[in-house]
Amino acid sequence: MDYARFLAEILGAPVFFESQASRGRIHSRYLLRVSGSRLQLEFPADNRKPIVPKIVPGRTARGADPLLRAIGRKFGTVIDMTGGWCVDASRIAVSGCSTIAFECNPLVYVLCRHAIGRCRIPAIHKRLTLRLGDSAQMMRAEHIDADVVYMDPMYPPRQRDAASPKGIALLREIVDNGGVDLSSGAMLDAAMSRAGRRIVVKRPHHAPAIREGKVGEIRSKQVRYDIYYSGPANGN
Repeated sequence: MDYARFLAEILGAPVFFESQASRGRIHSRYLLRVSGSRLQLEFPADNRKPIVPKIVPGRTARGADPLLRAIGRKFGTVIDMTGGWCVDASRIAVSGCSTIAFECNPLVYVLCRHAIGRCRIPAIHKRLTLRLGDSAQMMRAEHIDADVVYMDPMYPPRQRDAASPKGIALLREIVDNGGVDLSSGAMLDAAMSRAGRRIVVKRPHHAPAIREGKVGEIRSKQVRYDIYYSGPANGN
């Protein structure tokens, strides 16, 4: 019960254990239900299946993975300013980098933190730290530095694009900003001030660079990674 109350206070949303109120008596956009050691997100207003967050890093070979190539082989510490479901942060951590991921949305943070706790990959527990709050403000206030700062700001999807993957669509819905990131410029400024060597910005192919001055890019089939230097010109 104390855990449910704690989560409810953070989220401003109802949180129930399995033995508590039935779905039919709940009127909320989201509901967190604790069932044994599992935390799941439910949708009382419709018939969608509950979401149980998981950490699945996927590929981690730096020579083959465009994200890890953009991060660079020489660097050991990374800040992910836009943690989300920590899909990218977990890949970076498993590849060998000490990674701090920031997430400003309390609901996403709670779900992702729970997933990290249940993850059985030792490198995740050893190298990945998830923090709640505005990354730009916290990095400056606490003087948090890293070799590389990575950011994946949300962007408005094109109408003709295929439907977003379920995880991305849900993240857009929870954040509820229509997929438009209004602070990417301020985030890049903060990244420039705290990155020791480079900044990596994830963008769709159709979107322009956030700012002029990038020194390179690495492309995959779906996205590209724009690279900016914040340190010496030979910081690759």
